[in-house]
Amino acid sequence: MSGTSGHGLRAYVDLVRLDRNLAAFHRATRRHGVAVRAHAKAHRTVEIAHRQRRAGAVGIAVNQVAQARQYAAAGITDIVIAHPWNDAWRQPLFARLARRCRVAVHVDSVESALGLGAAARAAGSVLGVRLQLGTGDDVTATPDAHLLDLARVVTASPALRLDGVTGYQALTSGQDAAARDAVGRDAAEYVVRCAALLRRHGFGCPTVAVGGTPTAAGAMAVTGVTEICAGAYALQDAGMAAIGVCAVDEVAVSVNAGPAADELLDAYPYPWQTPGERVRRTGAEGRVLPPHICALMPQIDQVTVQEPERPDLTWRVRNEMDEPGGPEGVWQDGEGVRVSERRSDGGADR
Repeated sequence: MSGTSGHGLRAYVDLVRLDRNLAAFHRATRRHGVAVRAHAKAHRTVEIAHRQRRAGAVGIAVNQVAQARQYAAAGITDIVIAHPWNDAWRQPLFARLARRCRVAVHVDSVESALGLGAAARAAGSVLGVRLQLGTGDDVTATPDAHLLDLARVVTASPALRLDGVTGYQALTSGQDAAARDAVGRDAAEYVVRCAALLRRHGFGCPTVAVGGTPTAAGAMAVTGVTEICAGAYALQDAGMAAIGVCAVDEVAVSVNAGPAADELLDAYPYPWQTPGERVRRTGAEGRVLPPHICALMPQIDQVTVQEPERPDLTWRVRNEMDEPGGPEGVWQDGEGVRVSERRSDGGADR
């Protein structure tokens, strides 16, 4: 068996490179006294999540409750929903998940905070809340008054727990990519500033989280940051190698892709990439490095693990999606939400 899809994509994971990547990233964060939250979007496998936990990650981040349940069932019970969903139908899902494990949700609106509080009360659970700052394009876009309003609403609900603040600044151009450490530092300084604002107004803010693999080096060096939420650091990709986040020979995933799969590989390039670029994997005939790991994983159902003693070892890729209801005949997950295999689940690349 191989890590394949109906489009002919076959993905292979190099365990030696994977474990080296994990060790290097976690070693760097430990030097700065910063925790790692592993964003599972960049690999979507229970097995890699367990490796990240063993390397030192405090927990994981996902964007879908249906995926979170798979990790929780495997014993990973500190989970952040790292997208500020504002759909009312999702709120009971978050609340019920919090009965099984420790859950925090990104929140960027008063309406969402109110709905989450009501859902958690009804479910008899307590939900953690991370106040999401700005957007991926501009982490500084949250006015101070709005941030304080959010904190007041969250702390007024006995079913909500204010865990802290979180921000992510995307690299939106080649110029940003060239200055990635500075971008990460500037974003982190803003997030730390917002945490200080909350504390000055009497709110607890134990977690000060900054997202992103390519900007992590700059962010983790900022005093006051407590957590880096990153995912691509595990497997890496050609896009990360192109801007010096990793070396080409540190990318731990490769793909056998024929003509039918090229369109999928090129569908979501990083801003600094040109569609059609190919980096060939040395010593692996016919294989290329995926341009963008977060765009690859939703397109495949499993990965083949390169382990000489177990040549047929595969890991399932968790692409379950949350959907409200569902037509008759579609499998329900037991809580009224259809699990589908749609290939996009929201959220920023990490």
